[in-house]
Amino acid sequence: MSGILPFYQLKIVDSTQLELKRMLRQYGDMESFSAVLAGHQSMGRGRGVSKWHDSPESSMLLSIYVKWPVPLKESFEVNQRVCVALRPLLPKEVLFKWPNDLMIETKKLGGMLIENHWSGTGIKSSSIGIGINVNRTEDALNRAAFLNEWVETKQTPEAVARHIQQQFASALTRSFSVVELANAYKHLLWGQDRPQRYVIKGKELAATVDGVEATGRLTLRMEDGNLQSFDIDEVKWVDPN
Repeated sequence: MSGILPFYQLKIVDSTQLELKRMLRQYGDMESFSAVLAGHQSMGRGRGVSKWHDSPESSMLLSIYVKWPVPLKESFEVNQRVCVALRPLLPKEVLFKWPNDLMIETKKLGGMLIENHWSGTGIKSSSIGIGINVNRTEDALNRAAFLNEWVETKQTPEAVARHIQQQFASALTRSFSVVELANAYKHLLWGQDRPQRYVIKGKELAATVDGVEATGRLTLRMEDGNLQSFDIDEVKWVDPN
């Protein structure tokens, strides 16, 4: 894709996802890969009731609107495509923890919030929210990792956002076979190298990530060697930090 892509930079918003939603209502439609970047979010959120913690100007808080050339059939395919497209821009230590976290070992570098817009034939477009911790602050959470502590050339939130926008425009909607996309995503998946602690049905257990099914269910290899798959609300990772 050539030309200058729409890039809206705001000092403070409730959330970039909500701002993008308002813009879509106002304009009726937007150019694919239009981006909204905020210096601070007053109501930033993650999946469910989770809230995004950020100090002003310390995080990259971005939402990008994407129109899919061919409607996608599964929400998880959007997640896979975003991870595969985003990975080349990140330090080599970063892996993706199912379903939406960017991790460096057991520290969280960032997260994603994807809202899909469906038509009768599938997912026609998506609003992709991405938050990345860029600069460490005095009130930083112990479980957080920060991009500028893992790169040689220090980045600004705006520079990171513009790189992501350009990368998405060139790579996000490329053609994949189902097998090719699944394999590319599996190589980026966090938790495959060693057991982690999870809460399952009220019990804390150790398990290793085996993969994610096409429907988006996480498959864990339990201590006895058996494989079990779980939906998003059926398993919770125990943060050791």
